[in-house]
Amino acid sequence: MPCKTAEERQVRDRKAFLLHSLFVDVGVLKAIAAIQNLIPDDKSSHEKTNGTASSVPHTQQIGDMKITVTKDKADASSKSDVKLDGSQAPGVSFDELAKRNLLKGITADESATVHDTATLGVVVVKHCGYTAVVQVPLDAQLTTVVPAQQDIHIEDQPEGGSNALNVNSLRMLLQKSCVQSPGAVQRLHSSDPEENEATTNFVRKIITDSMQNLEGEAPRETRPIRWELGACWVQHLQNQTSEKADGKKSDESKDVPTVKGLGKQFGQLKEIKKKSDDKSGKSASTKDSTSPNTNDAHSDNTASTKEDKEAILQKALTEAAFQRLKESETGLHAKSPDELIEMAYKYYDDTALPKLVADFGSLELSPVDGRTLTDFMHTRGLQMRSLGQVVELSDKLPHIQSLCIHEMVVRAFKHIVRAVIAAVDDINDMAQSVASCLNILLGPFPEENNDVKCREDHNLRQKWLEVFLMKRFGLAWKDEYSLDLRKYAILRGLCHKVGLELVTKDYDMDTPHAFRKSDIISIVPIYKHVACSSADGRTLLESSKTFLDKGKLEDAVNYGTKALAKLVAVCGPYHRMTAGAYSLLAVVLYHTGDFNQATIYQQKALDINERELGLDHPDTMKSYGDLAVFYYRLQHTELALKYVNRALYLLHLTCGPSHPNTAATYINVAMMEEGLGNVHVALRYLHEALKCNQRLLGVDHIQTAASYHAIAIALSLMEAYSLSVQHEKTTLRILQSKLGSEDLRTQDAAAWLEYFESKALEQQEAARNGTPKPDASIASRGHLRSSRLYQSR
Repeated sequence: MPCKTAEERQVRDRKAFLLHSLFVDVGVLKAIAAIQNLIPDDKSSHEKTNGTASSVPHTQQIGDMKITVTKDKADASSKSDVKLDGSQAPGVSFDELAKRNLLKGITADESATVHDTATLGVVVVKHCGYTAVVQVPLDAQLTTVVPAQQDIHIEDQPEGGSNALNVNSLRMLLQKSCVQSPGAVQRLHSSDPEENEATTNFVRKIITDSMQNLEGEAPRETRPIRWELGACWVQHLQNQTSEKADGKKSDESKDVPTVKGLGKQFGQLKEIKKKSDDKSGKSASTKDSTSPNTNDAHSDNTASTKEDKEAILQKALTEAAFQRLKESETGLHAKSPDELIEMAYKYYDDTALPKLVADFGSLELSPVDGRTLTDFMHTRGLQMRSLGQVVELSDKLPHIQSLCIHEMVVRAFKHIVRAVIAAVDDINDMAQSVASCLNILLGPFPEENNDVKCREDHNLRQKWLEVFLMKRFGLAWKDEYSLDLRKYAILRGLCHKVGLELVTKDYDMDTPHAFRKSDIISIVPIYKHVACSSADGRTLLESSKTFLDKGKLEDAVNYGTKALAKLVAVCGPYHRMTAGAYSLLAVVLYHTGDFNQATIYQQKALDINERELGLDHPDTMKSYGDLAVFYYRLQHTELALKYVNRALYLLHLTCGPSHPNTAATYINVAMMEEGLGNVHVALRYLHEALKCNQRLLGVDHIQTAASYHAIAIALSLMEAYSLSVQHEKTTLRILQSKLGSEDLRTQDAAAWLEYFESKALEQQEAARNGTPKPDASIASRGHLRSSRLYQSR
């Protein structure tokens, strides 16, 4: 559906969004039904699961949709061959796939909602040890193309698309067959020791066999490429070109500087330089003319080689795609596919990865869990197999290293849990097998338990981690990594990736049997598909962010309002992209001083995120924190404290206390405690935030300066102005070195320092006149460790 105007694109994007949403909903429902039809066969036929018949795909055709269901391998070392980019197609080599993805990326049309039709018609569903691929083949899509003059009618979503597909309703309950009678309930809660031992040995065997297979695995010679890498690479080259052009213009516009006091003899320097340049030019042309045949032959050969490369690339691309690449003015159209691959690898290693880590260090990007880390890397075309390199590059960012290590551990354990689920013959044994698997993976360390089997399980688990992380991520495991592991964060990641639903309670993971059969409630389907939204809406959002960063609030409000209207029109009022637009516009309005409207929009964003994404999603966490600040500015301090404490709790659960976002939330909590008059409690949070920022970001980071400034404000409320002066001096020194004296933040710090110094001087005068000096020793008494912050409340 080609479109020229924004209105036409909006209509097209809305129809594409509705059609794709309907396809995903129907595809997931049909895939789950197909999987559930296969599960009962496993109860009566054990040999079918482990025999050759289980590897035979089950195919079902429903209209244009083709559903292919395969049984997963009971091998944690096996890699998933099912990808949304079509790499599961037979006969496609890794080299060919890398070239195809790179060409797709460097020729991507920014105004397109989806960059190829094939991926739009694919949904991958994983459930109960099966993988279902729902696909509308490309030939079927082409044969059902509607003529341009014929309008497409698609029914609108009920309730604006709110919770159109409740995937939790499709879960497989693992306890329903055990609650038929009171006796069954009793047996459910009292685990059978023999059953525990049998399933534990079953899991140990899977881990041992998988580890042997993984150790014998040959390394892949070809590095995979995501198509997003090509798009980011082109953008990087275009930015370089524009920067060079701007620099050249500025150089040309500069006049020749007048140098005074050198005497008349230096006045001829410009003429001498010009003459020497002319002579060198003439000599070079003379030299060239002495060998015309050689140079002409060389230039002809170069031109012909360039034409040959262009012809090769033109054959691999459509005419429109090649023209877009040529018009990008990057010169990539004159390169062969092999040269493009080599150049892309160089950009990946030398530019893309270091730039990602630099953005982490500047807090331009601040992931709080594996999902946000994965999103940040994938949108830049970076592979998760590069996490080992990110750990090495982030040697001065311990919170990023911790997040990467936790994500690698979660992925290593995910393969084991999936292999165990795939290996279970009877669905009635699933809960016990999963519980035994979690007990091994999240069991106590040897120093926490002297049991021999616990020690053996720990050694087996440790060996699997060492082999998996080296093979998949190229990272050598260190003993210090084990000290930093947060088991609840790992459990949360496993539940998200595998689809486990557990009983909500406090699990004592220092014991060998923290998980019981009755704790495993169900298995929820996990499905993946490409996102379909509005390209124009995303562009308007980015423009609004850019203007906000530049301080152009009027333009930021204008573009943010347009983005919200566009996304509501395309994605509906209850989509996560719409929530993002509400949230951004709320922040912009907050900076303009319109706190009431900012709070209304942020509350709408929170309602959508809670309903569509979940209570512990990173976007929901951010909504809690932002809404708390807005309520604080409206002087609803107690309500603000409720929301900020909820954000702080979730941050402790996901990224732990040692994270810049946690430190920033400490400062917000302190600000609200100050508002309630609890200055002593506020100081405890501020000291903890300062310690955290110094440890994670360094003593001279801007965020560390913010902690010093917040402490200075709190101390001033206690009339400890001399201490406020000391902290604000440190703030000013950091900001001057990082931002310069002309930055507004530096000037604000200088003004605050002047104010504190004047108040300290007044206090000293009062002391000399006999007025008692306020006790400032509370600053040292106000320090507590983060583990005691909640106990103090």
